[in-house]
Amino acid sequence: MLYFCPMENIFTDEYFMKKALQEAEMAFEKGEIPVGAVVVVNNTVIARSHNLTEMLNDVTAHAEMQSITAAANYLGM
Repeated sequence: MLYFCPMENIFTDEYFMKKALQEAEMAFEKGEIPVGAVVVVNNTVIARSHNLTEMLNDVTAHAEMQSITAAANYLGM
């Protein structure tokens, strides 16, 4: 007898939020405000970053902006 057991989708909001939290932890370790961001397309992280404002001495180097820029580059925009 065959049983169909659908695979559980591990790619939940919680899964991706944990990825962003890992980025925030990296920021904290560098003395930055602990914020991380990920950009996800079709359950794939295409960009990730954390705050770098102190390291780069750049008030625009926030996690979200860094991730958006990386995602745009990845997508060829």
